[in-house]
Amino acid sequence: MASFGVVCPGRPVMVDWRPINETKFVCEIASPAQVTDLTFFLLPNIVLPPGTGTALYYSLPPFAEWTVLGALTLDKPSGVFRTGWSTIEGIAQMPAIQLGVSLESLDTITNLDLQKSGVDERRLFAHKIAQDLWSFVCSFAQQTQQGGREAVLLPANAMDMWLERFDRKYRLDPSFMFKTGN
Repeated sequence: MASFGVVCPGRPVMVDWRPINETKFVCEIASPAQVTDLTFFLLPNIVLPPGTGTALYYSLPPFAEWTVLGALTLDKPSGVFRTGWSTIEGIAQMPAIQLGVSLESLDTITNLDLQKSGVDERRLFAHKIAQDLWSFVCSFAQQTQQGGREAVLLPANAMDMWLERFDRKYRLDPSFMFKTGN
């Protein structure tokens, strides 16, 4: 049995990993488009070799390339990671993807630049929300009589209407903002 596990919300804990070699392990995640976040953790009383940590990766079929999701060390024995899988074109048709865990040096883990990827994702999400709001506001644009300049006249409840619309779309698909046409 491996010294780590993964929990996808609403699914059983995964601790049965297939060893590839002494430092690399894989397992499969079924219906990956439904997994927006996952928790990766070291099991209790696990001792990693000095100067090492574990990195979590994923790979899409045909499983040739790996993308990092996050990493753990003895100082940070668990983490919740956003997958972003539902934003990947065609993933809804994929029956499964692979997760891979690799025992790596702390230098390698430090160089993965994990903090930056989360910040960039949040910035992109905020930008997409702003674009959606702007598109909604512009749908009310009307020509004025003063010089033909365009002005935006909003109903008093426009923000409420937008928020209701946004919440409805988000409930149906939390990643709708990242799909083409949004």
